[in-house]
Amino acid sequence: MVEQNESHSPLLVDSLQHSVSKEAAPLLNFVLKHIKAITLGLVLLISVIVGAGIYNYIHEQNILEAQEMLMTLSTGASTESQLNDLRTFAGTAPEQIRPAALLALAKASLRVKDYAGAANAWGKLQELGVESLRDLAGLGRADAYARMNEYKKAQTVLTQMLPTASEAYKLPVKHQLAIMAEKSGDVDTSIVLYKEIEESVPEANKAFYAHKIAALNQKIKK
Repeated sequence: MVEQNESHSPLLVDSLQHSVSKEAAPLLNFVLKHIKAITLGLVLLISVIVGAGIYNYIHEQNILEAQEMLMTLSTGASTESQLNDLRTFAGTAPEQIRPAALLALAKASLRVKDYAGAANAWGKLQELGVESLRDLAGLGRADAYARMNEYKKAQTVLTQMLPTASEAYKLPVKHQLAIMAEKSGDVDTSIVLYKEIEESVPEANKAFYAHKIAALNQKIKK
């Protein structure tokens, strides 16, 4: 039986060993001794790098395809069937696309007056915790409940989000909360909120809130 040759030639080994310095000889001997393992390691490393490149490419392609799909679905979502397609897509969309898909679903649901569907979509978007959309989603969810005359649910949503709302949303959330509290019959809370708003708005806007407070105080007396 003929033995297989090593992956390196003996003549090449001799040539290398004669051409290197004494100091470099141990390193050369190590490389030659472990050449197969080193080669295998390089093959594995290259495979990993290539594999990662393929994964990234496929991932990017999936994102692009999902974006195109979302654009198509959200543009045409005006019937129940089309809305269901968008709803299914929002549930399975890649993580990077999901916030945009839920936003599109919420808006499409409002267009067809599916307020329960809109509230659900806004709620899921709020749960994702995307900083730039979290407060908008909370206000949208409260608005959807208000459109169903479920003012108590809207009040609960706004009450929960007020402490963590960003500075830009604090006043709008408080304003909506005062309205929802008034509509749900929680007049005392509404008055407190209107007073807080009155203190923080410019002088030109104070009269409106003073009028609201006076009207609600009259309602309590009756």
